[in-house]
Amino acid sequence: MVPSIVFASGKGGVGKTSIALNLGILLAKLGKRVVVVDADLDMAAISIMLGVELNPITLQNVLAGENSVTDAVYDGPNGLFYIPSSLHEEGKSVDLTRLREAVSKLELSYEYVLVDSPPGLSAEARAAITSAQELVIVSTPDPAALIDSLKIRKFAEKNGVNVIGIALNRATGDKTEMKPQDLTNVLGLPVVAILPEDVEVRRSASMQVPVEVRNPGCGFCKGLRVLAGALTHDQIPESKAGAFSSGGGDSFFSRIGAFFKKLFGGK
Repeated sequence: MVPSIVFASGKGGVGKTSIALNLGILLAKLGKRVVVVDADLDMAAISIMLGVELNPITLQNVLAGENSVTDAVYDGPNGLFYIPSSLHEEGKSVDLTRLREAVSKLELSYEYVLVDSPPGLSAEARAAITSAQELVIVSTPDPAALIDSLKIRKFAEKNGVNVIGIALNRATGDKTEMKPQDLTNVLGLPVVAILPEDVEVRRSASMQVPVEVRNPGCGFCKGLRVLAGALTHDQIPESKAGAFSSGGGDSFFSRIGAFFKKLFGGK
């Protein structure tokens, strides 16, 4: 079993964070000890997706040498653990070489360490990619995503990171889309899972409740189970859970507006 897997993409907006976070929740629900690391220092998203307003200690503190990585671990939904990046400490002086050391320490305590990398090949993305033992490329089925994905694969292999394959996200089955075999032919990698375009993912983001918690029977989550099976080599059962209820009350927009006001000090 390989305990550390980084999720990387050539460009932003392909759903990489949604996959990493919800996969972590799924594995935790299956009894695995899992931690998800938000290694996107500039565009931290995991705390927002979880509706968490403030984490006193974040990955930035760890990379600055101010705290141990174990100090930055928080409890998430369904038994998941997560390490957030901060939305308030942009420009903080950090040492990116500490990231691999931090992930190595987590590997001693968790069955799976899932690292959410920034998109592209910035210094932060390179540090995230080389922090893990294996890599999944997250791509959408459009030609623009291919060249950047190829660069990710080459960089990872050059640095001794084993590339498992491609998670093809936001697929609609439209005839204009690149087919899985097309991606395999160009990238030289298997497509290990196809996750469909699913409005439930966007709805869950608006509610700040991960879709694997809110509606685990949706199409995206079914694709997520295929990905989990490919990574764990286990047969993953289908979810029998019903959809999460928002409980009524304030609208999505008023709740998320209040969240951001608190987050950034608004009144």
